[in-house]
Amino acid sequence: MSQLLKFGLILCAICLAATLVLAVTYQVTKPKIEEQLRREEREALETILPEADSFTEKSVDGLDYYEALKGGELKGYCVKVTGSGYNGFIRMIVGVNPAGVIEGVEVLEQQETPGLGADINKIKPGEKDPWFLRQFKGKDAATLEVKKNIDAITGATISSRAVTDAVRKTITEFLAKVKR
Repeated sequence: MSQLLKFGLILCAICLAATLVLAVTYQVTKPKIEEQLRREEREALETILPEADSFTEKSVDGLDYYEALKGGELKGYCVKVTGSGYNGFIRMIVGVNPAGVIEGVEVLEQQETPGLGADINKIKPGEKDPWFLRQFKGKDAATLEVKKNIDAITGATISSRAVTDAVRKTITEFLAKVKR
């Protein structure tokens, strides 16, 4: 057997073993990762609309959301929003009250540049929540605009716009569909 064929078979066996180890690792960790994501989503719901005691998952025309209820009375909606940032997707949950006013925004997942775009989630010393996301609270989604009523993060205008545009577009679309 030629030495080239021998090394080719050894390399193939190593690649096959590595692929098998990765596949098994993925299957073992997948349920744990999904459970952690569900837990983080639940915590975000409770942070955005703390007065609600139950959240019912629903969907309208492809938009996933939760109805936030307290004693059967509607307290608001928590809408799943995805924006396209500088380095990838930014997944968020946005809470709106029945009148359509934003109650809060929580980032669930983002891959923005550390020290720049990732600062959408940065909490300043002595504060409890991210200063950038706090700007959305109490505003009408249709009026959101960077440099108008939302201050961009220095050096991260793309990420700031991505969050603002995604919230404005998705919440405006959602409210139009729910209030039909």
